[in-house]
Amino acid sequence: MGFAVDVATGDDGRVVVLPRGELDMATQDELRAALVRAAAESALVVLDLGELRFVDTSGLRLILETAEASRRDGFAFAVLPGAPAVQRLFEVAGVTELVPFEDRT
Repeated sequence: MGFAVDVATGDDGRVVVLPRGELDMATQDELRAALVRAAAESALVVLDLGELRFVDTSGLRLILETAEASRRDGFAFAVLPGAPAVQRLFEVAGVTELVPFEDRT
C-alpha cells in the first residue's frame, strides 16, 4: 500500500484530512499541500491519523508546524490520534502537549 491523502468537507464546514500509509520524508509534501489547501478553505482543519501505519520525524515536524501555523494564522486545528505505534512517536519526542489531540467520538 502506498501513500494517499483523502480530504472531505463535513456539513459543519470542517475539513478532514486523512492520510493513509506511511508519513515520511518522501510523502510529507503531499500531506503538507493538503493541509495548506484545507486551511485556506475552512476555519477548522482536522487531521485524522487513524489510517497511518508509520510516522517519522519529518511527519512529526509537519504536524507541529501545522499546529503552530494554526495559532499564528487563526484557523482551528485538531488531530485525531492514530494507532499506538503512531502515537508512540509523539510520546517519545515529548510533544504530546504541543499537538491539539481530540478524542475520537
